Amino acid sequence: MKLKLRGKLISSIGILTFLAVFLLSLLSNVSLRIAYNKVITAEKEKLDQIIQSQVECMIGVLQAEYDKCQNGLITEEQAMENAKYIVRSTRYNDGAGYFWADMADGTSAVHIKPEVEGTNRYNSTDEKGNYFVQDTIAAGDKPGGGFIDFYFAKPGESEAKAKRGFIQKFEPFGWYIGTGNYEEDMLPIIQDELDDCNRSSRLSLLIICSAGLIVFAGGIGVISVIAKQMSDPIKEASERLKELSLGNLKDEVHIFKAEDEIGDLTRALAKTVQTWRDYIGDISASLAELDKGNLRLEMNMEYMGDFAPIKASFQHTIHTLNDTLRKLNNSALQVASGSDQVASSAQSLAQGTTEQASSVEELAATVNEIHGHVANNAENAKLASQQAMATATELEQGKKQMEQMTSAMNQINDSSSEISKIIKTIEDIAFQTNILALNAAVEAARAGSAGKGFAVVADEVRNLASKSAEASKNTASLIEATVHAVQDGTDIANETAQSIGRIVLASEEAAKLVHEISKASQEQAASIAQVTLGIDQISSVVQTNSATSEESAAASEELSSQAQILKGLVKRFQIREELV
Repeated sequence: MKLKLRGKLISSIGILTFLAVFLLSLLSNVSLRIAYNKVITAEKEKLDQIIQSQVECMIGVLQAEYDKCQNGLITEEQAMENAKYIVRSTRYNDGAGYFWADMADGTSAVHIKPEVEGTNRYNSTDEKGNYFVQDTIAAGDKPGGGFIDFYFAKPGESEAKAKRGFIQKFEPFGWYIGTGNYEEDMLPIIQDELDDCNRSSRLSLLIICSAGLIVFAGGIGVISVIAKQMSDPIKEASERLKELSLGNLKDEVHIFKAEDEIGDLTRALAKTVQTWRDYIGDISASLAELDKGNLRLEMNMEYMGDFAPIKASFQHTIHTLNDTLRKLNNSALQVASGSDQVASSAQSLAQGTTEQASSVEELAATVNEIHGHVANNAENAKLASQQAMATATELEQGKKQMEQMTSAMNQINDSSSEISKIIKTIEDIAFQTNILALNAAVEAARAGSAGKGFAVVADEVRNLASKSAEASKNTASLIEATVHAVQDGTDIANETAQSIGRIVLASEEAAKLVHEISKASQEQAASIAQVTLGIDQISSVVQTNSATSEESAAASEELSSQAQILKGLVKRFQIREELV
């Protein structure tokens, strides 16, 4: 649920009032509780004083008995027996309170139960585990004695109950005299005072809560009246602002006469509505003049605050429109003049591009023909390159065979040299044989008739030696001639091999050149093909340009007519003269 301003004021201030009353009541309750606890503490101190006074009285009685012993009236044993009897038999609080005495070592000196006396209870614990005898000795050693808390079950009961005791040391006997009572047995002594205090606390809390409720109810009533006085003018102003947001500037604003923020709000709202009414009226009148084409108007009304930029922007817009329309008029004149020139130029351009298109087509035909010749040359160069490569291969094979022939002739030459050496050996043998034959003839002559047969043999041997020498000379001559011929053939073969080598190198170079020519011819053919493609594209572009030029001429004529229309539109406005 959406709260109005009045509801919000009542709710917020009501909540604050309630919180204040609640906090005051809470603080009062806490204060009363603290006071009640202090009362309980004070009453418990009274109980402590009761048991403390009981022990002090017992110490006084025991001191009197000890003084009798010191004065010689009784013996020390009699004094101690009297003291035990007094401690054991003394009662208070309707018989519920009793006394006991322990020694420093934990031995029980006097106890309500005779069987306990003489036993050591130093390490004994109560129902809660407290070493109550050790606590008794520690409390008694304090100056003036001390209190202890311990837990024991009452006779006939099993549950341990809290007990409060006071211990004080009796120096002459070294006894720690103590007494204690169950807290629940001591409470009746102070219960009436506690009940009175509790009733007073509840009554005070009731009064505080009642007063808080009365204050809260009265505050809500007062706040409601004040909230109504505040919310009604604000509500009316809010409704008027809603109407203002919807464009309602005719209705007047009700002004509250109060000299406070609400009165200032309604007066400021009324002034705002009137100011907006004046501004909008002035802007409407200016726009009406602007709608009539009057760009010479001036806004003379003063615009204040953040509305001042509206006037400046409006004036700047009018000046900008003046400048824009003035430039638009000049541009229309220039566009009309320029469009005529563009139309004329476009017509000339269209005619020139048509002639250019014809020339490009002729050039394309010529380039296509050249491309055909270059392609044929490239193919022929490729075949020539292949034939040159084959010839170079054959020449290389001939060069290898010539080298083999030269090697064979060199071997023949070497063999001829060996044969010459053999013939030389034969000549030497024939010479020696001739000499032997001569010697044999001489010996046969010396032998006379007995050596005639031997002489005949010697003569034949000499003849054979002569024939062998002559044959060897002839053979040597032939071999020498053969060697010279072979040497000449070898030289000629070497020169022929060198020539063939040079021819092979030349043919390889020629083959490379023919291959390069073939490759270049192929590249030229590809380049001419690209040129042909480019010329075709140029032809297409030229034809497109021709069509575009004709379209541009038509568009220029249309632009010229539109410029005339634009000039007519600009003349509708009353434009200021350009300021120099």
